[in-house]
Amino acid sequence: MWKIFSFIVILIVLGLVSQTGFFLVETKASESYLPRLDLVKGSGPEVYVLETGTRHWIPSIEIFNKFNFKWENIKTYSDLIIQNHPQDSDWSSWGDYPDGTLMKGTGPEVYLIELGKKRWIPSLEVFFNNDFGWKYVLNVSDNDLKSFSTGENLTSNEPNRYPDTFITDGPSEGEVLDTGDIEFRYSGTNPIGLVTDLTFETYLKGIDNGWKNQGSSYTESYDLSDEVGNSYTFFVRAKNKEGYYDSTPASRNFQIGVSPYYQKVEIKDIEYEQFNFKDDHIILENESDQNINLAGWTIQTKLGELDIPQAVKKLEAPFNSTYSVVIELAPDDELIITAGLSPVGVNLLTNKCTGYLDQGDFVPSLDNNCPVIDSSEYSDFKDHCKEFIDDLDRCELPDYAGNLDISGDSQCTSFLNQNFNYDSCYSDYSLDPDFYEDEWRAFLGRTSRDAFSNVSDTVILYDQNGLKVDEYTYD
Repeated sequence: MWKIFSFIVILIVLGLVSQTGFFLVETKASESYLPRLDLVKGSGPEVYVLETGTRHWIPSIEIFNKFNFKWENIKTYSDLIIQNHPQDSDWSSWGDYPDGTLMKGTGPEVYLIELGKKRWIPSLEVFFNNDFGWKYVLNVSDNDLKSFSTGENLTSNEPNRYPDTFITDGPSEGEVLDTGDIEFRYSGTNPIGLVTDLTFETYLKGIDNGWKNQGSSYTESYDLSDEVGNSYTFFVRAKNKEGYYDSTPASRNFQIGVSPYYQKVEIKDIEYEQFNFKDDHIILENESDQNINLAGWTIQTKLGELDIPQAVKKLEAPFNSTYSVVIELAPDDELIITAGLSPVGVNLLTNKCTGYLDQGDFVPSLDNNCPVIDSSEYSDFKDHCKEFIDDLDRCELPDYAGNLDISGDSQCTSFLNQNFNYDSCYSDYSLDPDFYEDEWRAFLGRTSRDAFSNVSDTVILYDQNGLKVDEYTYD
């Protein structure tokens, strides 16, 4: 519909301009403006009523025509300018003519609609001294005109009645914030009364659906922790008790500079005072309900920046970092990053069998969740062998050195060597749907210096765009 609407607008405007004498005062009309009302549009077909600094979409041609709006009065601006005006409810066919409308009925009298009343403009001098243009005068029915109560006649030297609003505290223009907790303070001036007579309305573009009445409050706060990574515009406008709004609301553009993953991945703990600094480690956990890719993420400490490395997911011997992939944390997954070298030479995703790889070299220790070998597989072995196997802990590598009964039993040693190790476990269970665990292990390869301060620090986790995900302070 609006494509047709836009095409009709162009045709009508071209047709009217071609008619000589259409404007009563051509030069005056081209320079004039409606003081507190405009019809505006951006690059799209949508047309808005701009009233007291707020835009209202006109959703249909029927509503446009119902108010006798004129196509030639539509002003086109950049989308940026249009979007910098807060958008309130759509313009309704049940509404009144907006404040700022110039109108006349069948008689010669021209009126200005202000605060819901019609104010007669008694002379051409008053009309032009207020910088009005004839093209903005709407021809309405006498019944529409009569529906407005009568206010004072307009004069040439109208005193300012409109308050002015200003922001006294809060994010500065264009500021990128590293917190989702926002507070604005504001005030205003009142040309026809006391400042204490003012009330305020606020509008946060991107969050609010319309103006919010704040009464006489001079403060508005927001918790945008769940809305991070976005840009916002805060608007505030004052209104005096006579009913006059500030038609140019004060505004501030700002951005929540924290990551879209802010506190979705949390720094769960940092062990920074291990006996051997190579065992210092940090634990990250995915607290969200989505998979989160850590490509390009970094950890900032007072000792420097730490890159989150890649890791091997399918840890099949021989272990090779060539098969490393970007670490992706599923919900509730943990990533433990240790300062020193990997005991197995690679970073890894733990699985059912990785407990076999931990012979006291991993800090913290790997879980011992290796599958238990069914006793039926060795039920016909000699008693000393069965007892030896039954006494083994999960993920324990069998050590039978010094045990002559076992070492002299070739059937037993062959079974132990073939079944109680990582390679055999991986071969038997790697296709199980629950083979992989919820813990990644990565290592920074530090051999000569600390990764984490032993005294105090605020450690910050950043995403791939350098935006803060979480921070952890210790002292």
